[in-house]
Amino acid sequence: MVKTLIPSVRALVAKELITKYNLRQIDVAKMLGVTQAAISQYLRGARGNIIDLRNDKEIMRIVDRIATGLINKDLTKKDLSILICEICYQARKKRIYCKSGMRIQGKYAEAADLMCMEYDIPREKGELRDVVNRLLQGSSGE
Repeated sequence: MVKTLIPSVRALVAKELITKYNLRQIDVAKMLGVTQAAISQYLRGARGNIIDLRNDKEIMRIVDRIATGLINKDLTKKDLSILICEICYQARKKRIYCKSGMRIQGKYAEAADLMCMEYDIPREKGELRDVVNRLLQGSSGE
């Protein structure tokens, strides 16, 4: 997740912030906690392109909300974490990892299952759906 999904999400958010909000690379870098060089690599496709999430409308809606939330400063770190977990959840459920040729194997698959279990179980029970929907509509989860 850290080496594949997070950079892909960062790349999409960076592109959104630069194209939609006309921010400079250095400003986006500060917002995302990375270097300006990383933003340049995201824009060129040299980084953050292992998993292509652009064709999934639900995921792109979340990416847009993250970008808007960073601009409006209306998402807490917890909110951002929930939205990133939702992107991961959607990518795993829709088998986007498999379609990209990524395979999570061995101890990494086990670790991912354990890590994601804390999100997946309440999400599948419907306990997090309202929280995610509220965040996507622009209302903080806290």
